[in-house]
Amino acid sequence: MAAEKASASCKKKGEKKFAAKEEYRLLSSIMGAMNNLRKQSTLCDVSLVVQGRHIPAHRVALAAASHYFYLMFTTNMMESTSHEVELKYAEPEIIELLVEFIYTAQITVNSNNVQSLLDAANQYQIEPVKKMCVDFLKEQVDAANCLGISVLAECLDCPELKRIADDFIHQHFTEVYKMDEFLQLDVKRVTHLLNQDTLTVRAEDQIYDAAVRWLRYDEPNRQQYIVDILAKVRFPLVSKNFLSKTVQAEPLIQDNPECLKMVISGMRYHLLSPEDREELGESSRPRRKKHDFRIALFGGSQPQSCRYFNPKDYSWTDIRCPFEKRRDAAAVFWDNVVYILGGSQLFPIKRMDCYNVVKDSWYSKLGPPNPRDSLAACASKGKIYTSGGSEVGNSPLSLFECYDTRTESWQDKPSMLMPRCSHGIAEADGLIYVCGGSLGNNVSGRVLNNCEVYDPSTEQWRELCGMREARKNHGLVFVNQRIYAVGGQNGMGGLDSVEFYDVGGNEWRPAAPMPWKGVTVKCAAVGSVIYVLAGFQGVGRLGHILEYHTDADKWVSCSKARAFPVTSCLICVVDTCGANEQEASSSSSSSSSSVSGSAPAAASLSGGSAPTASSFSFSGGSAPAPASFSFASSSFGAPSANKDAPAGFGVPASEFSFSAPGFGVSSATPPATGGGSFGQAVSGAAPAVGGGADQLFTPQGELTSEELKEFAGKRFTLGLVPLKPPPADLLVV
Repeated sequence: MAAEKASASCKKKGEKKFAAKEEYRLLSSIMGAMNNLRKQSTLCDVSLVVQGRHIPAHRVALAAASHYFYLMFTTNMMESTSHEVELKYAEPEIIELLVEFIYTAQITVNSNNVQSLLDAANQYQIEPVKKMCVDFLKEQVDAANCLGISVLAECLDCPELKRIADDFIHQHFTEVYKMDEFLQLDVKRVTHLLNQDTLTVRAEDQIYDAAVRWLRYDEPNRQQYIVDILAKVRFPLVSKNFLSKTVQAEPLIQDNPECLKMVISGMRYHLLSPEDREELGESSRPRRKKHDFRIALFGGSQPQSCRYFNPKDYSWTDIRCPFEKRRDAAAVFWDNVVYILGGSQLFPIKRMDCYNVVKDSWYSKLGPPNPRDSLAACASKGKIYTSGGSEVGNSPLSLFECYDTRTESWQDKPSMLMPRCSHGIAEADGLIYVCGGSLGNNVSGRVLNNCEVYDPSTEQWRELCGMREARKNHGLVFVNQRIYAVGGQNGMGGLDSVEFYDVGGNEWRPAAPMPWKGVTVKCAAVGSVIYVLAGFQGVGRLGHILEYHTDADKWVSCSKARAFPVTSCLICVVDTCGANEQEASSSSSSSSSSVSGSAPAAASLSGGSAPTASSFSFSGGSAPAPASFSFASSSFGAPSANKDAPAGFGVPASEFSFSAPGFGVSSATPPATGGGSFGQAVSGAAPAVGGGADQLFTPQGELTSEELKEFAGKRFTLGLVPLKPPPADLLVV
């Protein structure tokens, strides 16, 4: 019975498909016949006149496809009875394509005609063609043309295209602001853009660089906008180093008291406590942070084996790694720096090795007050917490310490409820979770399932529900409000079990087991995926990388990606964003003052070139999903043959055309900054505001001893030469 119903259902579906095909074939045949009549000018009752060219058509066909023509032909307008209808400011080739589409439901959209087609389809209200053009442009958005596409979408009422273009601008702002399009924006659009919280940048320094680039591009005409533009830079978030080395050398700021007030606010911010900083409000509100997450592994007992793992392409990159061997240490990342602490080499190591991932530089700091190995560490809100451990073979400790990265000082905190070593630690929502470990050394001692949590605000520990399985040398990571305990070993040997703790409750639950058992597991999470990159099984090490997809509760073995060869390594997630920009950033900041030229009135829709022109055809009433398209030449958005004709959205079409790289930009030698003082020309001549009595800056030799003391007390020194105490109104920020 069920088989008969299924057979009948399949038969009905087949009949419906056949009927639809027949209907489509019949309609195509009729419209094809009408198109042939049109081409022969047979039974045509209207002629569209475009720049002297006559395009015959049938009113009924035009009215059925376009609401614009429907109103024209069904109301008392003059065109409703006229045999010839002139379409002003249109391009004959584009109107030919649209009329052909009305009869055949087929049209080709490519980089040469998409702008004109979109403009005409919008004006004559032919929605299928407009949708095709929008779909095409979505695939073309890049750093060189996104600003122009955003303007175009806004003018032609294409909200979805505008949203996509704006999202791209915000996500890739560090590339966008270096393009010609950004330099050619008007002041209203620039101020609106620089004010967005969603701009994705490595640091606020890049917002400053964008602002200065725009001002310098047409300095004589943009001088009047300096305060409005620089007011969008959140100077409290600009780094101290950038303020002292780059901002102080900028003549635009040196000569403007209002801009100096902004810079002083930035200097004051770095002198405030974290609590006072929060009161500054909007000027210190962070932007969306740009990230480039990698997983760093440091050799531990083999210091020369240090690498980054890139989860995007599963590649390994070597890290310059000069520190000495240390066993059973911990690695923590905070604010561009990896802190390697604890561990031993015959004796506990007191020093803390620090690696700046952006500057690729190593240096040392004083380590934990109680040197030990087999400890665990994590970071939270600018502080590094170390827990437990043991002194080379001795009993485990309940020590808990805190290192403040801002003051570079260590503090003892309340001890854990239970001593432990070889345990896991993780930060979640500002709380510090400690799980598992051992009550003895790596050879003996009871393995724990005990868990506890520390609240830095109350400085108190609280016991939690124990793990389902006791474990040590396991991985412990926080992903999507869950703390995952991965592998490790208990008293019986290696584990493949995985469990998670929901921070919203107080219960451990099982997860899919690993496809491998290891007595030590080195793992880290990027996004919602946990990567097991190293481990030891007792008789051998992990061969290939394992991935655990938390959303699907599924493990995947990456047979093409080899695991890290050192099983006793240190592991932490780092953000390498800006690691390759450090040098380029300073050079681009210096060269930003050399950008000059005259900016056109409207933005330019720019784009790169591709070897071939891509296009797609619309058939059967719906646009197929476009393949990979790229702009083919600088003819995108070519101007109309009628030079005086408007493009239909407020600006000539030619102003949305491709422009060659470097258009309107001259490269000049940037001014030297060495030896200059903040607010002072390199030559040593101090700029004056309102005459000599109001001179704001002066060489050190001209300051009295009292002035030097007063200024030193206010701590507003930048660079090599101090500022003369500014007027009182500048100090009110």
